[in-house]
Amino acid sequence: MRSALVGALLCGVAIAAAAQEREVTFEEPQPVTVTGFAVGDASYDRVARSNTFTAGKIGVSLFKPVGEAYLFAQLTTALEDGESSTEIDNLLVSWTPQRANRWTLAFGRFDAPIGFERDDEPLNLITTNSFNFTYARPSKLTGVQVHYTASSRLDIWAVAANGWDVAADNNQGKTALGRAQLIPIPWVTVGVTGVYGPERDSTDAHQRSLLSGDITVDRGPLIIGAELNFGREQNGGANPTWRGGAATVFLRVARGWGLTARYDQLEDSDGLLTGTPQILRSVTVGPMWYFSSAREGIFSNIEHTRFHLPQIALRGAIRADWSTQPFFTDATGGLQGSDTRAVLELVYIF
Repeated sequence: MRSALVGALLCGVAIAAAAQEREVTFEEPQPVTVTGFAVGDASYDRVARSNTFTAGKIGVSLFKPVGEAYLFAQLTTALEDGESSTEIDNLLVSWTPQRANRWTLAFGRFDAPIGFERDDEPLNLITTNSFNFTYARPSKLTGVQVHYTASSRLDIWAVAANGWDVAADNNQGKTALGRAQLIPIPWVTVGVTGVYGPERDSTDAHQRSLLSGDITVDRGPLIIGAELNFGREQNGGANPTWRGGAATVFLRVARGWGLTARYDQLEDSDGLLTGTPQILRSVTVGPMWYFSSAREGIFSNIEHTRFHLPQIALRGAIRADWSTQPFFTDATGGLQGSDTRAVLELVYIF
């Protein structure tokens, strides 16, 4: 009797669906995947004469596939200068047509496809970001991007965005970005990116252009990530320029242990980016202890490498900064030409 009732019910559903010309499926919809990370650190700043413990950042990400498309969103709460703020760090709707799966169209706020460093701590191999990441190029863009996979070794991006690191456009113009990324041999990735557009508030003049190149080498226990940036902004007869580069080296010295070093230099000779005509240099070095592996998801690998992100990482670093002009704020509010910082950072991925 029970089997007969079940069969009758299924037949009724099928007949009703046929009448309404709808496809019926008994598959469960794919759930929303929730991932994220938390960051805490202890730091000491020689010039500012400060030492502090900080529960610095937490990011929560949502991933939802819907047919040929997916939604990825990330809310990040960060503490800076004693004040906390929450922002939409990423919000991306991406569509890859089944019949043209080499093409992907995406809209929203996303990491700029430039260089080796990224905004989120789990995606980097060392504590603190370089001067090049902070000043010389955009890290976030809001707009539309098209990605074309030409082959297993060549990828191409085209982006139209509001501007460098702005959520809402600060003028009427748009910023264009184009990138080509090549894998000449399996353990080397090379990218070239061009960016052009107006970046000043309330004006479409003073067009800014940037040419950026990056390379990633993943060879056994050694990872090398480097980038070069060359930029200029139109300003009548005198066009301010800048150039810079950063190189990061990570060496796995034992199971669960690694050593990272980075050299960074930014030549802002006209003071366009930093407000002070100067050359900034930094050297950062420190160990990493890591345990377990994060589950598969958005936070899975260091980009362009096979290094799977650990679920727990404890990273220490000593960073020495120099400038050709007084630039680093000391405890009295004055400016100094050099600074030294020590950071111990804990990153947890969930």
